[in-house]
Amino acid sequence: MNDETGFWLFILPNYVLATIMYTLIGRYLLSIFFKADSQLVIWRVFCQLTDPVLGAVRTLTPAVVPPGLVMVLAIVWVIMLRVFLFLALLKMGMSPRVDL
Repeated sequence: MNDETGFWLFILPNYVLATIMYTLIGRYLLSIFFKADSQLVIWRVFCQLTDPVLGAVRTLTPAVVPPGLVMVLAIVWVIMLRVFLFLALLKMGMSPRVDL
């Protein structure tokens, strides 16, 4: 793809997945310092942003997996989605390339 404005099909989904990934990582790190029922604004915002993703992962994950591990699995799955997206769009010629 020679048109640089056409890379939005690569950039936009990658940006969304990166935002989800880093928000999940942030919630995981904050869970070390805050209790699960904390009423601090930063904790509530991270929970509201990541609960839909964790709910989706929880439905796909067996019930024996503890909640802390579900968050780690969600992070790993989002990373795998980003890699798959990159490889699929690279194969189709829709990802940015550096011409030397």
